Amino acid sequence: MSKYSSQLMTDYEQIAQSPIEEAYSLPFAVYKDKDTYDLEMEKIFKSEWVFIVSEQELNQIGDYFAFTIAGEPIVIIRGQDGTVRALSNLCRHRGTMLLDDGFGNIEKSIVCPYHAWTYSDDGAFKGAPFTGSVNVDKQSHCLLQFHLESWHGMLFIHLGEPTSSLKNRLDGIDDYLRHFELPKFNYGYRSDKSEQWDANWKLAMENAMESYHLFKVHKATLETVTPTRQAFDIAGYSEWTLTGGAMKDTSSTLTKWFRGSYPKVFDNYVLISIPPAFVGILTSESLSWVQVLPLDSERCIVRSAGISNVKVSAEDKAEKAFVDAFFAEDKEICERVQLGMGSTLARGGKLVTMEKVVADFHQFLGSRLFNTPVSEFYQAPKAQLFLSESGSDE
Repeated sequence: MSKYSSQLMTDYEQIAQSPIEEAYSLPFAVYKDKDTYDLEMEKIFKSEWVFIVSEQELNQIGDYFAFTIAGEPIVIIRGQDGTVRALSNLCRHRGTMLLDDGFGNIEKSIVCPYHAWTYSDDGAFKGAPFTGSVNVDKQSHCLLQFHLESWHGMLFIHLGEPTSSLKNRLDGIDDYLRHFELPKFNYGYRSDKSEQWDANWKLAMENAMESYHLFKVHKATLETVTPTRQAFDIAGYSEWTLTGGAMKDTSSTLTKWFRGSYPKVFDNYVLISIPPAFVGILTSESLSWVQVLPLDSERCIVRSAGISNVKVSAEDKAEKAFVDAFFAEDKEICERVQLGMGSTLARGGKLVTMEKVVADFHQFLGSRLFNTPVSEFYQAPKAQLFLSESGSDE
């Protein structure tokens, strides 16, 4: 039983539904309390579309990504027929985990490491050795399959029975992104950045989606390319939020060569927040993201990857060093914040204008956990740049 009273849930509900004009930080205890975490797993991660991986990362037949979400071991795998499916990663015999977490490839079959029960890559049960006179019915021993939908190659899983499609959830978002031509982003890339952070999953998400901290936490990294003072809102509400900002010229020869023919919109990046697990940064050449999956009430897994309209070299040491640096900065600050979440005397303060995206995220939480009302969809003045036919302010 939680040491916190029902007052915590009352406070969580009240603060989570506040618009930015009235929004405060959530109660510190919700970033630590086990009962709160269990509620979030049940009402959000087991009942909502959650981003996991891109189709481009699973390019070859037999490619898979295994992970655990809300206590459920899952594998997303590209089968012999080319179809990508989300299957339970537990043997139907005695619950052994079938494939190790992370990326891998199988030839044709999934074989349990315990008693060698075997499944095809579409989850069908193929057979088991030494069953004697016992009949193991093949139909009732297939691997469980989960709902999986794609948005521009981004694969979202739903562990329950969806009341609405992912397409409906993201309705309207593509209107602001059309100049970037996401259907042409056919190349996937992974970094080696998949880390355990000693921080609640909500802290990692809040940190990823707001640009307010760049000038301080990322002074020598992201701030040099995407300065805080040039960040802006675009559009959104509790279901998804778009923010953005101007990009400084990085003196890239390729960037300069293309710049003349680019519409003005490409001088900016777009930050795409789709709770509970996806925050992506979109430019004219790539969509890079961080994915956040909870481990427990005070730990999460943070992974980065992306898709691009050009092949990305895994050997780019300068880019890797840059990503490693700001990833380390984010990890350090999130873990530092987590250290303060055990306080029972201190309270969080007012959210500022640049944290509107955080208020949207809090309203998402409130709507799922407590069925609280959310603010109407909003569109900031800067949205016209992204909606215009030419991709310019004119």
